[in-house]
Amino acid sequence: MASNKDHVDIVDIELKEAEMNRNSLGRGDSFEAEIENGEQESSMNRTKWLACIALGLSYSTALQQHACTATIVKHIDAALGPTSYYNWMLSANNIANSIALPLSGGLSDIFGRKIFFIGGCMLSLTGVTVALAARNIPTMIAAMLLKGFGSGAQALGIAAIGELVPNKHRGTAQAALDLVTLPWTVFGAMIGNSMVKHYALSFRINFIIGIFLNLLTIAMIHFFYHPPRGSLPPGTSKAKALRELDWTGIALYSIGMVLLLMGIAFGGKTFPWKSAGVIVNIILGLLAFIGLGFWEWKGARNPFFAHEIFTGQSSRFPIVLGITFVAGMSSYAANAFWTQESQAMFFSDPDKIGLSSLPIGIGGAIGGFLGGMLLGKGHFFKANYMLLYGATIKIGADIMLTYVTPDTLTLALVAGFFAMFGMGIVLVGTIVIVQLSCQDSHIGLATLVLSSIRSMGGSVAVTIYSSIMQNTMKEEAGPKVGEAIAKMNVPRTSIGPLIKLLMGNREKDAAKLPGVTKAVMQAAGTAIKWAWSVAFKRIYIAAIAFTSVMFVLSIFVPDISGNMTNRIAVTLANDDNTKKGGKSHKSEQAV
Repeated sequence: MASNKDHVDIVDIELKEAEMNRNSLGRGDSFEAEIENGEQESSMNRTKWLACIALGLSYSTALQQHACTATIVKHIDAALGPTSYYNWMLSANNIANSIALPLSGGLSDIFGRKIFFIGGCMLSLTGVTVALAARNIPTMIAAMLLKGFGSGAQALGIAAIGELVPNKHRGTAQAALDLVTLPWTVFGAMIGNSMVKHYALSFRINFIIGIFLNLLTIAMIHFFYHPPRGSLPPGTSKAKALRELDWTGIALYSIGMVLLLMGIAFGGKTFPWKSAGVIVNIILGLLAFIGLGFWEWKGARNPFFAHEIFTGQSSRFPIVLGITFVAGMSSYAANAFWTQESQAMFFSDPDKIGLSSLPIGIGGAIGGFLGGMLLGKGHFFKANYMLLYGATIKIGADIMLTYVTPDTLTLALVAGFFAMFGMGIVLVGTIVIVQLSCQDSHIGLATLVLSSIRSMGGSVAVTIYSSIMQNTMKEEAGPKVGEAIAKMNVPRTSIGPLIKLLMGNREKDAAKLPGVTKAVMQAAGTAIKWAWSVAFKRIYIAAIAFTSVMFVLSIFVPDISGNMTNRIAVTLANDDNTKKGGKSHKSEQAV
């Protein structure tokens, strides 16, 4: 009888503890209260490994399309166009992704992650299927829009993988994600260019790969990832939670993001910067974000952008957002523009252009891996120190890049490696810092807001750098080509078209112009390369300014090493440790 009574008492205690753990999911709980919930068994097992593999595959699938597609948009346009608006393939994807990232993160914090992973994969699968069958650029733009929304949800892998490992290993988990995405971050440009050069299916191979990866991800997530149901308070139905969502905040964010990024995308390309179509979009977008700030601060009863991610341990979150924004601007100079620089100054062969991108990808991968592994692991690897190291390396590399000329390919490759090495440290470091500073109940929102802000910074950077490039080439190309061919008796009527055709990589057409010989082609081509070197020098000078802002902001980032404990945020429903009595912060029924 005594033993039965003792057994009942133990069960009652365990039920009370479980109830306390569930209640700790409330949005108003403090970070300190979460820490006090205790630390659990931190060993990895087969269940966790399979779940982590599924999450890594999801994140890798999200990156694959962008990494390969970004380098071959001109080839796609040549095959399905040509058009003057093909860049909207990337712009549509970027806008959709920037909207989907925080919405997927915040909503999955509340309703559970699995449905968002599956839904994101389904959207991406639809997008790549439409792209595979596309016969014109408008259809391709629509496909990339769908893909952008889907990849925003698939990127939840960044947040979800951090929940499954002890806090002290969240940096290691992000480092592991860097390894999983190596095929695309390192070889993406080379793979993309090889598709269009060597295979009859050309760019469509990219979307066949996307179909395969999305189907595999859906299967892996379905069978091996069984997370908790989210942070719904006990007794709250999903229907009630949907009704009580901050729809006004969500709408203001979405409208602001769409208008601002559309204005930036239109500017200087579709319309002049002074046109109403550009100015009105940008102003209305900014007003929507200002309105969002006031609404979330004072108007929302249950704000989507929860106040807790800006207070307490997370009070430096705005600083990290600022670092991430300028990091997005800085990284685009070394990453997104490298393919153009390589083609403009060094190579015309797609394979060689792809190969020249390897040091850039390898540098970013190594930097991200080391940043994740080392952050918080000792006095000299405190959070702000690591960001300062990364920013310093990036500034030094950008200074080196300002000295690159058509004759210094080795310098360009070495400097490019270190530029992305420094950025890898910063980009992974900011993710780990945010995940260790915010409450576990907001980790999805905080992590993916970070990614959205980085994407926005990249969009702004593309506009600024493109404007610098275009203005510099207008200033430099004419005088340099004129000086190079001044004594070659080239008719004046041929000089303008010659410059335009060579800048557009149309050498065959340029060679047919009156008075244009092989010697003229060679001299003019060399002169244009030197004009490009001036343009890229100015881009890297601008990048140095942005990285310097990042350096200053990094000084104010707090140390997070005290939060690197054995505590695990989430226990999977099918985790063997749970069945043996292990407890977790989120130990609710899976969906």
